[in-house]
Amino acid sequence: MHKIIALSLALFSSASIAHAQSFAKAEMLVEHGLLTEAQKELIDVVFSAGNTSDKPRALNLLGTIAIEKNNLRAALDSWNRLIKDYPKTPEAKAARERLPLLASVLGQVADETVNDATARVYLRSADFWAKERDRIFRIDSSWIPHVEAANYWYDKVIKDCPSSVAARIAYEDKMRTLLGWKDQGQYGESHGVKASASYLPQLESTFREYEQAYPNASAAQGFRYLIAQAYWGKKDWTKTREWLNEILSKDAGANSFYNDLAERRLKKVEY
Repeated sequence: MHKIIALSLALFSSASIAHAQSFAKAEMLVEHGLLTEAQKELIDVVFSAGNTSDKPRALNLLGTIAIEKNNLRAALDSWNRLIKDYPKTPEAKAARERLPLLASVLGQVADETVNDATARVYLRSADFWAKERDRIFRIDSSWIPHVEAANYWYDKVIKDCPSSVAARIAYEDKMRTLLGWKDQGQYGESHGVKASASYLPQLESTFREYEQAYPNASAAQGFRYLIAQAYWGKKDWTKTREWLNEILSKDAGANSFYNDLAERRLKKVEY
C-alpha cells in the first residue's frame, strides 16, 4: 500500500514538473512572438492530467494571447472557463474584472461559431443582402482631444500594473503620443508636440518617471534624442543641447549609435 501511495505521489510530482515546464515554454514562446505555438502548448497544459496551479495560469494567458490576436470570442471563452473551473484563484478574480471591458473593446467584431444548422443558413441568407455592412465600430472622434484620451488609458496601465512590462510599454507609447503626429491628408490635424510646444513639459516629466521606473530600459537613449529633436524643432537651442549632452553623459564615452548621433547634432544645433 505504501509503495502504491509513493508511486502515486511520484507520478503526481512528475506531472506537476511537466506542467510547469510546459507553461514556462509557452511563456518563452510568447516572448519570442510565437503566439500560435504558445497557444498549442497552453491548451496541452489545460487538458493534461492532474489539477495544478498552471492550469488557471494557462487559461489566463490563452485569453491574453487571444486579445493580442484580436479574437475576442476566444478570450471570452478562456476567461469564462477559468472562472467556472477555478473560481477561487487570483487569475479568476482578474478575469472577472476584465470581462466587462471586452464589450467595450473597439475594432473588428469577432466571428462566432453558430452550431444550429438552420440558424447558419438564415444568417448566410441575411449576409448576402447586407454584405457591405460595417464589421467595425466606426467612431467619429472629431473635436475630441486625441492625446488626452490616449493618455488616460496609458496612465491606467501605469497605475494598475506598476513595474510590469505592460507599464513600460504604456510609458513608451505615451511618450510617442506626446511627441505627436499629423493626420493624413492636406488638412490633416496635428497632435501633441507637433501641434503645440505646451506638451513638452508633460513629455519631460513622463520621461523622468519612465527613467526612474525602468533605469535600464533599452529605449531610453532613443527617447532622449527624440525629446532633444522636439526642442530642436521648436528652436529651443538650450534645451536641445541639454538633452543631447545627457545622451553623451549616459553613454560615458561608449561608441553607440545615439552617442554618435548626439555628437553630430551638437556640431550644428542652430539653423
